[in-house]
Amino acid sequence: MNDDCTQLDWKPILLVKVTRLPFGDTHTGLSVKRLYLARHSEGILRADWTLPADERFLPLVQLTGWKPERNVSFALPVQYQRSSSSERSAAVIPTGTWVLPYDDAHYQLYERVRLTIHAMLEQVEKFPTNTQTLHMLTRWIT
Repeated sequence: MNDDCTQLDWKPILLVKVTRLPFGDTHTGLSVKRLYLARHSEGILRADWTLPADERFLPLVQLTGWKPERNVSFALPVQYQRSSSSERSAAVIPTGTWVLPYDDAHYQLYERVRLTIHAMLEQVEKFPTNTQTLHMLTRWIT
């Protein structure tokens, strides 16, 4: 695979995943991430949200483990570059993750929800019978 990925058509995306710890633990959270995806002949590539477009070279960008024809909820243009590389990668985007076109308002909303859930669970974990905790929980469910 060619190391220079700066000419690919990178799409900003939003990843949203409800996270649960195994074995019936009650802790649930929300993972919210931003990154860039691009279609390449060898698969879908990912680039960190903070990586400038002119610095998107391997190994700073990675294969996601998805095939080039992967169906996502928005269009990724096909890159017709061919390579003989047989590099493989495990899926770096976990199963069950929503892959959405990036929208800043949606990102801000999901990030606020993530922070609220985190704060609420932390409050319940530390002070489950506190009047303030019970009031917060009551307001949240009504």
